[in-house]
Amino acid sequence: MIFTVRQIGRGIVRHRYRSILVGLIGALTVLLLAVYAGNMDSTDRQLKRLPEVMKVQAKVSNLNGSLEEGMTIREDRVQAIRASEHAKDVVFTVRLRLGLGSFTPQEYEGNLIYYGAGMNAIGGVPGLRTEEITFLDGVDEGVLETAEKVCIMDASLMEREGLHLGDEVMLTSFCYRYEGRTYEIFLDLLGTDTYRIIGAMRIGEYEGNWVPADVIFPLDCVREAYHRQGVEFMADSGSFVVKDPFRLNECKEEMNAIGMLPVISRADFSYDGNALTIMDETFIRSAEALEENLALLKGMLPFVAAIIVFIGYLCSYLSVQGRREEYALLRSLGTGRGQSFCLFFGEMMFVAAAACLVGSLAAGWLFHTGAGVLCRSGAAFFAAFLAGTAAALFSLHRLSVMEMLTRKD
Repeated sequence: MIFTVRQIGRGIVRHRYRSILVGLIGALTVLLLAVYAGNMDSTDRQLKRLPEVMKVQAKVSNLNGSLEEGMTIREDRVQAIRASEHAKDVVFTVRLRLGLGSFTPQEYEGNLIYYGAGMNAIGGVPGLRTEEITFLDGVDEGVLETAEKVCIMDASLMEREGLHLGDEVMLTSFCYRYEGRTYEIFLDLLGTDTYRIIGAMRIGEYEGNWVPADVIFPLDCVREAYHRQGVEFMADSGSFVVKDPFRLNECKEEMNAIGMLPVISRADFSYDGNALTIMDETFIRSAEALEENLALLKGMLPFVAAIIVFIGYLCSYLSVQGRREEYALLRSLGTGRGQSFCLFFGEMMFVAAAACLVGSLAAGWLFHTGAGVLCRSGAAFFAAFLAGTAAALFSLHRLSVMEMLTRKD
């Protein structure tokens, strides 16, 4: 073994110019392969991360798409979307009118002066951020996913009424009723109840179209109030983010089964929130472009591998052609085919390893290619190059030793 390694080293030194040339060709090949593999890896990562960077938003609307709030979204559709495996960051709201204390519908004047909203996430108030809400200790925005009789109140309203966090406040609520035939909007009594104030909010920049809510309730708390009053629950607006945009067709099929239709712009106006607008065009175009690039790069992979094998074969072939007499001399001195092969193959293996190292360092320095990509591209070059080397060396075994020695003479 030591003799073989020593002979390999001597062979490399003796033919150093040839070894340097082969090494430079190999290093350049590794560099180009690393760039190619880096592009493929980058494209693949971009495709996988696309849903994080480019979210696909879906909004409930009426059939002609003219309304995205102020609608009637049936309870069964609301609950089905909330339970869907294809939806995340689901937000549904229901709008209310409020008054402090207890009063009858006939006494609404001067009492029904505040706006309320039930929602399952603070995203139901456009522009409201979590840091703009001061919660009681041990409470966070997750309380909106419960059915507790609690509320988040506007801080200025609390100051005017002398209310504080943790206080209980009696509120009389009215819900909106939309008349589909006459397009009229009515207010119906929802009930009077006591709620605990668990948060105070100060909205910095409200981004909605409606009057901002003075009081926020958990959606399911309002839903139960509808049930107690014997009123059919209807949400006012709804939206969600498609959890896995690569399963967009499955999501659309499920939404269609729920009863959500695609928007038909020429449909008649209605308050019924039975359509879904999915903003997926940009995502689809981006995903298709990345998939085409990735398919092109993967399609070229066999040709790239063949080229590397050919480079290994050609370099080895040209190298050994000038050393046929040396090979014949080794054989005439009693060196077996296997050992002769190992000596020549070992030289090319060390040169290829040096080429991998130099090419990988150059790719990392010039293009900031990741270590994983460098390892994979280096290993691919090393294997393909040595495969070409082995093919070139096996061709020597077909030559006659006596014929090569005679030619030398």
